[in-house]
Amino acid sequence: MSDQITRRDWLMNMGGAIVTAGVPLGQSASLFSPEGTTGPLNPWRLQKSDLRDYMHLGVKHIYGSAINRLRECLPYVRFNLTKEPTWARHEYWGSPHMVGRFLDALAVTSPILGLPPDAEAVGGLERLLHECLDPSSGLAFDTLPDPDGRRSAAMHHSREVLLGLVGLNTWQGSEASLQLARRFVRTLDSVTQETGSFPSDKFTDQGWIKSPLRKLNQTSGRLIGALVQYFRVTGDPLAVEMANRFADQNIKECFTEEGELTSVAGSHLHSTEGTMTSLIDLGLLTGNSSYVELGWRLYDVGLRRWRTSWGWAKENRSIKPGRGEANNTGDFIEAALLLGQHRQLKYFDDAERMIRNGLLAAQVVSTDWIPQSDLVDTKDYAYTMIRERAKGAFVFTLPNSYHSYNTDLMGGALQSLAQAYRAILTKKEDAVYVNLLFDIDTPWLQCRSEVPRAGRLALESLIRIKLFVRLPTWVVRSSVKVEVAGVAQKAWWEKEYLALGELPKGTQVQINFDQPKRRTEEYAPGFADPFNIEWLGDTIVAMTPRPTTSVPLY
Repeated sequence: MSDQITRRDWLMNMGGAIVTAGVPLGQSASLFSPEGTTGPLNPWRLQKSDLRDYMHLGVKHIYGSAINRLRECLPYVRFNLTKEPTWARHEYWGSPHMVGRFLDALAVTSPILGLPPDAEAVGGLERLLHECLDPSSGLAFDTLPDPDGRRSAAMHHSREVLLGLVGLNTWQGSEASLQLARRFVRTLDSVTQETGSFPSDKFTDQGWIKSPLRKLNQTSGRLIGALVQYFRVTGDPLAVEMANRFADQNIKECFTEEGELTSVAGSHLHSTEGTMTSLIDLGLLTGNSSYVELGWRLYDVGLRRWRTSWGWAKENRSIKPGRGEANNTGDFIEAALLLGQHRQLKYFDDAERMIRNGLLAAQVVSTDWIPQSDLVDTKDYAYTMIRERAKGAFVFTLPNSYHSYNTDLMGGALQSLAQAYRAILTKKEDAVYVNLLFDIDTPWLQCRSEVPRAGRLALESLIRIKLFVRLPTWVVRSSVKVEVAGVAQKAWWEKEYLALGELPKGTQVQINFDQPKRRTEEYAPGFADPFNIEWLGDTIVAMTPRPTTSVPLY
């Protein structure tokens, strides 16, 4: 392959990548089977260092379990996996919210995995998304009526609608989706011109529903990132104009200069954290350092108290105990990746720790704890094969146990994993930088990581390159041993990167290092008692207290 190939070309031509997922160089492909396992929700977490395995399982969950093909691929919304009878069911906010989530997730992960689209599923989701856009108002209406019997358009869902339309265009080449996206952006512009944000968070055939709260993060704040993505695809200047307007309005009312949250930021932390990540992304796109600086302070100050060091992130802004959400963890991961790439390399440590211990721990791999039901499926409920249906889902958790599952978590989790996969490696001219200790295949370098099974990386240059490998700060440098083409070499460092020099094509490199053991005690937001944690390197191997009534995470 040419070393001039772009990252987009590389991802779009990675056919069959999943076959070698998680396999060190020189070994045959073999996936660990979750069948019959007991203990943690995701036993793969301590065995596999290939993010494609987790993405692949999530994509299979969307195609095979999260949509109802007997109802034109309408997504299921809520799963009950703990109380008999167990089920998955439809609710009014499944479309377009979940539809947009799923299409965005499929669009960003499928090229990485080399997976062709499921034509029936994608076609059904595309029809649902297109049909939700009301011709008269231009807004996106829920497919099903709400509990009051009304059809309404929730501004909260605008981000998912726009991302779904953009994903259909970039992934499937849908020009109709791109035209609808352009029209939708102009509708959103027209209804937000007067106040800088939306008049309310919900619209019906009778007009805007009055709300006592502004809900800025929940509507216009979370939309900033989708407008940035739309701009990157289309170059439409209106998208940046709107994103700047929304950013300025959210900053003015929701945040302090120190990065603290005001009451106007609301209680839905996923929306606030999505706004944080979007501000960083918008600032990097436009060169507006004030957006990046505020996003940085939100990450380190105002929002830091709502997550743990390992990435469990509380769903709601409350001092009471409550569940954490995979979407929230994903927001922090994406922000840390941007800060690691453009601010300080130490944030890569945060991102990797939260991926391994926060996000991956929240994916359902082991399913033997789920009761099976023998009821017959209905129009609104699915009862059969619930264990198989649940596999691959990213769920709500407590700090050390499963809590519950709604399908909208799939979009945020898979999007974050895709962002993480792309951040594993950076190529700058003739130099390749490995930033995260996960497996990856590119036209320039193949990397296999055995972390946390062992402190070992195996790499092979596929073209002549200068190679740099960032080892996390927890790695003791005196423990690092390097072999290049089978010959031991002294470890040379350039700041945080292990410098391996210029390597001819086909050079194999092995890096070994110790994974120190340690114990820590940490409080999770909303919980009065601390959690005692055993670490191997930066991976959690055990945590107490363990739950007595639910499946544990560690």
